[in-house]
Amino acid sequence: MSTPNNSKIRILAFAAGVCLVCSLVVSTAAVALRDTQEKNQLNEKRINILVAAGLAEPGERLRAAAINERYEKITPVVVDFASGELAKHDDPGAYDMYAAAQDKKTGHAVENDPASIKRMADEGSAYLLIKDDRIERVILPVQGYGLWSTMYGFTAMTLDEGAEITGLTFYSHGETPGLGARITDPSWQKQWEGVVPYNDNGEPQIHMVKGSAKAEHGQVDAISGATLTSRGVENLMNFWLGEQGYESFVRHIQDGEITASSITSANSGS
Repeated sequence: MSTPNNSKIRILAFAAGVCLVCSLVVSTAAVALRDTQEKNQLNEKRINILVAAGLAEPGERLRAAAINERYEKITPVVVDFASGELAKHDDPGAYDMYAAAQDKKTGHAVENDPASIKRMADEGSAYLLIKDDRIERVILPVQGYGLWSTMYGFTAMTLDEGAEITGLTFYSHGETPGLGARITDPSWQKQWEGVVPYNDNGEPQIHMVKGSAKAEHGQVDAISGATLTSRGVENLMNFWLGEQGYESFVRHIQDGEITASSITSANSGS
C-alpha cells in the first residue's frame, strides 16, 4: 500500500517526465524547421523587393522557383553612407546591414534620430533593377519605429527625370491589426506610386496628410486611426532618403557618377 508521500513523488516524477519529453519534441522541431524558416524569411524579403521593383504585384503569391527566377533581375550592392559611393563587397547580397548596425566596428549610434532606430550601419544595402545597361529602378531598405514596433520594408524609385517613388512595402512590423497594420494593405501601398520624394532643393519631402494628398509635393494619405504609425512611416522615409541615409547615393546615380558598369566593377571586388 503506497503512502501519501510516495504518491506525491510519483506525480512529480510523472510531471517531470512529461516536461522532459515535451522539451525534446519542441527542441527537435525547432532545429528541424530552422532551415525552412530561414528560407521562408529570405523569400518573404525577396518578394517585398520584387513588389517594390515592380516585378511582382502586391499580394501576389509566388512559388520559390518563381521568386528566384524574378530575383535574378535584381542586382544587390552595398553603399557607403558617408560618401554615397559603392562599397566593394565580394557578395553584396549576403551583407546584413541590420546586423552590422549592432557591431561597434561596422555601425554607430544615430544622434539625429527621427526614425527612432538608435543605431545604423556605416554601409547600407541597396538593390538595382538594370535593363539595357541602364539603372531603371533603385530599391532601398527602410526601417523605423511606429506605434508598437520597428517597421522594416523597402521603397523603390525611378531616377530618369527627377526621382519618383514606384512602391513601398513592409515585411516585418508589430502595428495594430486593422489600423497601423494597414501599411501592408496593397490598396494603401499603391498610393505611393508617383510620389515625388525630393523637393527642388534635393531634400526629402514626404508628408502624411489627411485628405487631398498631392503626390507631386511628396504627400500621401495618412492611415485613419493610426496617427503614430503614419508619423513613423513619414519619419522613416525622410530619414532613409535623407543625408544620413541614401540621399548622396541617389544623387550620384542621377549625376551619372554611378552607372551600371561601375556597379559590376564594385560587386566583383576589382
